[in-house]
Amino acid sequence: MDLHAFFRDETIETYGEAALPSLSERDRGYVQEFFSPGESVIVLGKAVPKEAYSLSPREQTEIMLGIAEALNDTAIRLESQLTSEGIPARHIPLYLPIRIEDGRVRGVVRLKQVAAAAGLGTLGKNTLLLNPEHGPRLLLSGVVTGRSDLFNTKNGQEQKNPEDSIKENPDICIGCGKCIRACPASAIGPDGVDVFRCRTISPWVPGPVVPIAKWLIGRQLLLRCMAPLAPWIAKTATIRCSRCVTECPVFGDRNWTQE
Repeated sequence: MDLHAFFRDETIETYGEAALPSLSERDRGYVQEFFSPGESVIVLGKAVPKEAYSLSPREQTEIMLGIAEALNDTAIRLESQLTSEGIPARHIPLYLPIRIEDGRVRGVVRLKQVAAAAGLGTLGKNTLLLNPEHGPRLLLSGVVTGRSDLFNTKNGQEQKNPEDSIKENPDICIGCGKCIRACPASAIGPDGVDVFRCRTISPWVPGPVVPIAKWLIGRQLLLRCMAPLAPWIAKTATIRCSRCVTECPVFGDRNWTQE
């Protein structure tokens, strides 16, 4: 299968492959638990237009959902084509990237970490994937496959090992701390993001409930309960704040430089 032609027909310009050895031990375990024949993850992404962030929260949310659903549809078509050619494949669900089997959560595929391993960018202090061309505006989808040699060339050139790509590209995050200072809820700190303080998440999980929610997540009960509701929540929720994206120095600037 000519994956480059497939993505060209799907108007996807940002894509890559992360073989299992290029992932952290934790993410390798997640991927294989999600899909036991997995040998690699094909990651695809599309950027949210800069103009979307100046719209109302509801309009911005609708644009982002539209992009995410289109990526998910592409991932489903890719899974179908790979399977028809005898290559084991399973797309990573849009709203909750997990598989539930016999009432148990099987693998939480962390697409941002996988995309970084595929050479599509590096993770910033805001925990978002920072892409050299699109900054923190890239939305992601993916397909776990049973082969790791599906990308031999890209745009007519030899495809590099994802680990080599990361070594050649310095960390895109310059460590300026603007995202930390810009967050109105102080949800971003040196050690990452407290999602329950984020303005987009906090309306769904009131303060008194947070300790219970964290306890449930630790036992995977919350993920299991959320799975059937995830599409409804995503379509009902509104992105109330995007300052961790818009205040990033590489927002919308493909010509970023490390100072």
